[in-house]
Amino acid sequence: MAMENNKEDLNYHIVNSDIELEYVCQRARQAKYVALDTEFVRTRTYFPTLGLIQLYDGQQIVLIDPLSIRQWQPFCHLLTDEKVTKILHACSEDLEIFMHEFNTLPEPMIDTQILAAFDNYPLSTGFAKLVSDKLCIQLDKSESRTDWLARPLTQKQYNYAAADVYYLLPVAQQLIHQLTQTNWLYAALDDCQRVCQRRRQSIYPEKAYLDITNAWQLKPQQLAILQLLAAWRIRYARQYNIALNFVVKEEHLKQLTITQPKTLYELRQLGLANTEIRHHGTTLLALIKQGQEVDEDKWPKRIERLIDYPNYKKAAKTLKALLQSLADEKSINSELLSSRRQINQLLRWHWQKKEGKPVLMSGWRGELFSRQIEKILEEY
Repeated sequence: MAMENNKEDLNYHIVNSDIELEYVCQRARQAKYVALDTEFVRTRTYFPTLGLIQLYDGQQIVLIDPLSIRQWQPFCHLLTDEKVTKILHACSEDLEIFMHEFNTLPEPMIDTQILAAFDNYPLSTGFAKLVSDKLCIQLDKSESRTDWLARPLTQKQYNYAAADVYYLLPVAQQLIHQLTQTNWLYAALDDCQRVCQRRRQSIYPEKAYLDITNAWQLKPQQLAILQLLAAWRIRYARQYNIALNFVVKEEHLKQLTITQPKTLYELRQLGLANTEIRHHGTTLLALIKQGQEVDEDKWPKRIERLIDYPNYKKAAKTLKALLQSLADEKSINSELLSSRRQINQLLRWHWQKKEGKPVLMSGWRGELFSRQIEKILEEY
């Protein structure tokens, strides 16, 4: 079939009042499926800044201007309406926005990127690729880097935003039909639910130090200082909505932990940015001093790397081979079945007695091959 260009102007309605929002949300709650998308700006902020919400209920495309809305309760009711399945694509940042702005998530939810992975697409397949393959339509993505906080938005920008939900429903319907035929729909929905569960699990500030690059190189006493610095940085970033590295750069946190300066002069000698010293110098010095005074029995344990375990490479290789053979047997994408991160999570759970079942031992994956995995783990 010949491919068509998406040059037509789509019919859409712009919502910029609380009354209009309530009306369109009530109507959308009568639909079985609703397509959702967001446009946002994220440069120097910790959280993405919402610029537009797109909604398509199968009858009308609605573009919601968040800069004009004050009463969001009708939209929150739509998000949580269990009778309406919300359709999104590559929804991670959309979920982050909904959680930050409305303290809720769209449930039930289907992510077409996840569905496509069960249809043997790569895990990171873009929406334009699916629209091209499933609907033979070439989307215009020239507005993908537009400033969605600028007003007024152009008709081209509105068309771009409208297309992202208008074509989402038919793409989802095709994928749902395909996975129903191959009996993989239940597994895809399980993974969609898992995405929502992960989004609810916010990083605890006290554990933020574990994500600092090469923190494993530090001694427990140094980790006590790094833990305080990293926890303060993420709290400050969230409170004032500033990207982490615009508070204090990550490499500077580690440098402070190792050198443990006592004066502002010493901070300057380390090469910290003037803005870091001017805004946070006194706080940083106080946190370093506080960390130095932590009792030894309260120091964090030294960070253990999986690669340092004698059997890590062999165990990981054996597990990867098992999972690859199972992927071939089930005719599904091996990247979808397991990732290196999931194998590492499994081995940490096994060797370091981490709480909570790993992904590979729970859900549809656990049902399919937890017994084979347990047999391998018994050898290590």
